[in-house]
Amino acid sequence: MLETPRQLATRLERGEIDRTEFQSLMAIHARELIAEIEEDHQNPLAAWIESRLAKAAVKRLLRKHSGFRIREILTALSEAPDFTLAKYLWNAPHPDVPLHCFFRIRREPLFQILSIREDADVTEIHVEIFRPRNRARILLRRDPEWQLRAPSFSKGVERA
Repeated sequence: MLETPRQLATRLERGEIDRTEFQSLMAIHARELIAEIEEDHQNPLAAWIESRLAKAAVKRLLRKHSGFRIREILTALSEAPDFTLAKYLWNAPHPDVPLHCFFRIRREPLFQILSIREDADVTEIHVEIFRPRNRARILLRRDPEWQLRAPSFSKGVERA
């Protein structure tokens, strides 16, 4: 699985990879992004509908939860080393990127947070991922520094 741009930048800063390797790995991410932009350009109606559905999903979540909390959850998922959708969430900590950009309602692979429930140091989220009606429950826990952390996804996520 390809590392996220944030993980690649961290490795570059630590000296684990050189600049040439960093640029070649980032080029893979850039090509994927350009391919999605081209798809949107070829079918602007589908892109507009996707955007409207994502904005509606975020609006539903914002009725009960703050944007900060949703962004914290997305960040925790993006930092999980083996979460396959992390490459779509890597810039979740940046407040200038709208929350709806991280939701994929009809575009494969799907990703949508359906509900959030918080209890002390545990946050339970229900998500729809990969294909329609494939719902899962993910438990995020706070570490000793009170940062929200995702579990290992190597064994898969629990079906909701």
